[in-house]
Amino acid sequence: MYNFKVNYGPWIDKTQCTGCGECYDMCPLDIFGWDEDEKMPTVAYAGECSMCCFCETVCPQVAIDVHFPLHQMLDFGITPTSLSKKSKFLGDE
Repeated sequence: MYNFKVNYGPWIDKTQCTGCGECYDMCPLDIFGWDEDEKMPTVAYAGECSMCCFCETVCPQVAIDVHFPLHQMLDFGITPTSLSKKSKFLGDE
């Protein structure tokens, strides 16, 4: 059908992922695919992600980062200019 790339949804860090398949098995919307050659999960349907972040939670290697679309960030009152890589919660100043 249509093949397009979205810039939100789960992103898998292939350097951290061990291929355990937890995200693939546990995603409530079944957005992950499986690469048989590499024995690794892939993001097959990022546009259908509901941003529940369950995949981030179940990943034992912390190899998944869910990126939120701009319209959702604005709905929650988060301005893109206020975001930075430093976190107040981790003590980074």
